[in-house]
This record gives sequence, structure tokens and C-alpha cells, in this order.
Amino acid sequence: MLRNALIAALLLVPAAGFAADSDCSTSANQMDANICTGQQFDRADAELNRRYAALRSRLDENGRRNLVAAERAWIAFRDLECNLRTGFNTATPDDNGSIAPMLLGECKIALTRQRIQDLTAQIKCPGGDLSCSP
Repeated sequence: MLRNALIAALLLVPAAGFAADSDCSTSANQMDANICTGQQFDRADAELNRRYAALRSRLDENGRRNLVAAERAWIAFRDLECNLRTGFNTATPDDNGSIAPMLLGECKIALTRQRIQDLTAQIKCPGGDLSCSP
């Protein structure tokens, strides 16, 4: 229940409250650190969406289908991988503690930044273009 309230709070706080590269470890308390990490993830996710749209615009119909399928699979991978890395208990999420949203957020940020790099390479050399080298 507390976790659900925290997630709702993260969704309601505007991202403009923190600098783009703010250090969440200097937050006054755990809730502020969770909010800060959530905002950093929102910025990374927005950049990922921009790169996704840029790549999608360069692909043919088959490429777009493949991209949609790959992105759906990647999101599932990211979430499960972060559960694994952080030890997040999906069976009883309320038992994860107040630091869980921050740990999950940090993991998702790291994997999202890597995915941004991957999509950026694909923008330069979309799938099927054998004449291109990244």
C-alpha cells in the first residue's frame, strides 16, 4: 500500500524540480531520493522515446514491426533484469522497503541509457543496411 502511494507521488511530481544531472544521493531523505530518481528516469525515458521515434521514421514497414517487437521485449527484459539486480520481491512488493523505488529506478536508468546508445547506433545504420558501419 505504501509502495503504491509512493509510485503515485512519483508520477505527480513535475520533472522540472531537479537539474538534469542532479545527484539523488544528496537528497534530504529517502522519499526525496526516490522522487529524484523517478525524475531522472523520466528524463532518460523521454530521450529513449525520442530516439525510438527517430529510428522508427527511418525504417520500412517490416523494420517498424521488428522495432516494436524488440522494444516490447526490451522493456520486459529491463524490468525483470532490474528486479533480479536489486532483489526486488514481486511476490510481496510491500516487503521491499523504502529504498526499493530508488534502486529499481537507478537500474532502469542505467539500462535505458544503454538502450539509447543502441538505438542511436541503429539510427546511423538501420537494420538491413549492409553498406553502413556504425
